[in-house]
Amino acid sequence: MKLTERLLLSVLPWVGYLLLKFVGATQRTRVVNLRAVHIVFAKHGCAIFAFWHNRLMMIPYIYRRLFGMKDIVALISSSRDGEYFVRALKLFRPYIVRGSSTRGGSEAFKALVRRIRQSMDCIITPDGPQGPRYSIQPGTIALARLTGIPIIPVSYRSSRYRILKTWDGFILTLPFGKMTYAFGEPVSCPKDASDSQMDSLAETLRQSLLATSRLAGESRPLEVEQEQGEGRVPV
Repeated sequence: MKLTERLLLSVLPWVGYLLLKFVGATQRTRVVNLRAVHIVFAKHGCAIFAFWHNRLMMIPYIYRRLFGMKDIVALISSSRDGEYFVRALKLFRPYIVRGSSTRGGSEAFKALVRRIRQSMDCIITPDGPQGPRYSIQPGTIALARLTGIPIIPVSYRSSRYRILKTWDGFILTLPFGKMTYAFGEPVSCPKDASDSQMDSLAETLRQSLLATSRLAGESRPLEVEQEQGEGRVPV
C-alpha cells in the first residue's frame, strides 16, 4: 500500500465521522414509531434493522443517538472500495462483518447469526451491496428465520440532500435540514418457514420498507426516480 493511500485511510475516516456527527447535530430531528423498536427490545432483547442501501449514511448516527452503546453488528461489503466507509463506521463502535449475506450460509452470514444470537442488534441493507435497487435479497429473511429475531424497517427523509449518481442513488444528507426518521412495524419469519413463505415475507418486508419511507414523509413511489437536486423528494 502506498504512503498516500495509508495516509488517506488514516485521515479520511475521521473526517467522514466528524462530518456525520456535524450533519446529525445540525438537523432538526423527529422520530416516528420508536414504540415498535421498544416492543421488540422488550420481548427479544435485540432487533434486525433493515433499510435501503441509499439511506445508509445517517443510520449509524441515529442508532447511537437513540440507543447509546448497545451492541450492534453491521454487514459491510468486503470490496476495497468499502474500506474508507468501514473505517469511518468503526468509529461508531459496531462489530463489523465483511462480506454479503446469502441464503446458502456464507461465512459472513454465519457470523451475523452468531452475533444476533448473542443479543446484538444487526443493521443490514436488503438491496445491498450491488442491488437491484429496492429489492430484497434472501439473506435478510433467512437471518430472521434462523435467529427468531424480527426485522424492523427503517427509513428517513431530510429536507436538504443530494442524490449521487451511483447504482443505488445514494442520498447525501446535508446539514441544517429537517430530518424525520421512521421505524416500521416488525416483520417476523417462523423458523419452519418454507421457501415460498420466505419469498412472500420478502415481499412483505419490501412493502413495509416502502410504507416506512412514506411514514418518514416521502410522498411519491420509490420506483419514481428523480433528478439530483437539493430539497427534492429523494425517491
